[in-house]
Formats: sequence, C-alpha cells, structure tokens
Amino acid sequence: MKCIDFFSKNCGNTQICKLLQEIPIDKLLAWEIEVATEHSPCPVSNEEFLYRQILSPIHYDKETNTLTPTAFDDASNKGMSVNRLKYTTEEQIVQIANNRVKNYNEVNPDKPQRTFSGAVRFVCDDIRKITVPTEEDASPVRGCVVYDTAYENDRSHADICQIVKNKAHARSVRLSIRDLANNFLEQNPFPTETESV
Repeated sequence: MKCIDFFSKNCGNTQICKLLQEIPIDKLLAWEIEVATEHSPCPVSNEEFLYRQILSPIHYDKETNTLTPTAFDDASNKGMSVNRLKYTTEEQIVQIANNRVKNYNEVNPDKPQRTFSGAVRFVCDDIRKITVPTEEDASPVRGCVVYDTAYENDRSHADICQIVKNKAHARSVRLSIRDLANNFLEQNPFPTETESV
C-alpha cells in the first residue's frame, strides 16, 4: 500500500494515528517521501516551517499564559494539523484560524467559546528528530512522522502523527512537541488580550 492509498482510504478517520501505529516503522518513514493526498504539492521537507494554530481554551490557558497539557494530543489520534509556510503566509494562517473559530462557535453556541491565541512554529526536522528509547537497548526510534495531507482548499495542510504505542513513550513524544512550542513562545509570546492577533 502506498501513502496516498492509506490516506485516501482513511480520510476523516479520527483515529488515523492509531492505525499508523500498526504499520511497520520502516514503511511509515518511507511514506514521508511520498505524497499523501491528490492535492499535495510535494512531501514535507526537513527544512520547512510548520505552524500549529493554538486555540483558547483547548490549547492555551489565557489566565496562566501557558499551553494546556492536552495542546498536542491530536498527534496521538486524528493527526495534529499544521500549515506549511512554503505554501501559505502567516496572514493566511491567521485567517484560516479565525474562520475555524467562527465556524466552531456558531455550530456550538452552548460550549465554551474558542478564540485564536496565535500560532507556534516548528522546523519539520525538529519534529522528526523526536525519538524514544527502545526496550531492548537498541537505537532510539522515531516518535512521530510528518505527512503532507493537503486539502483541495488548503495546499499547506500537513499532519504530525505520533507513531509509538507505548503510553509512556507516547506521552514523551507529545511533551517533546510541547517543549518545542514553549521554546518558540519564549521568543515569540502570544499577544495579550489588549493586542490583536
């Protein structure tokens, strides 16, 4: 099976990362150099900047100015959506996020309203360098993969997927992603409530 076949078959599956965890790691790594959808401009290269939209209150606590413990949990199930700066602009990412928030709030008026706090930037290679130890004291294994899961209306879309099943290792992968995000936020804090995003 090719990468594009897997993603076509499982499009919209909210547990797609769990399915990936059942596939041999060498195949998952090989898929990173294949296209994942018919709309993909090309596979994601290591040098690319990836932006993760951060929404309050699900990803970010405005009162404490911190990322929530579950900010990157999507990497363990449906895939953690990011935007490739190579195929969009920071302004377009803000517009996509604001539209997403508006649509969610309109459809879910009885739930806590969401706001766009900002975006964190990763270098793809930093995500791909996240590893976890193996139980047999062999070399560490990759903790996640990055696929170019572009949509017809958003060529910049990609997903970060955790590929380890062990719960402790899985948590370690997400904490490593959170550490990368916190490092970015130390240098690039989100605007305060009185500033505009």
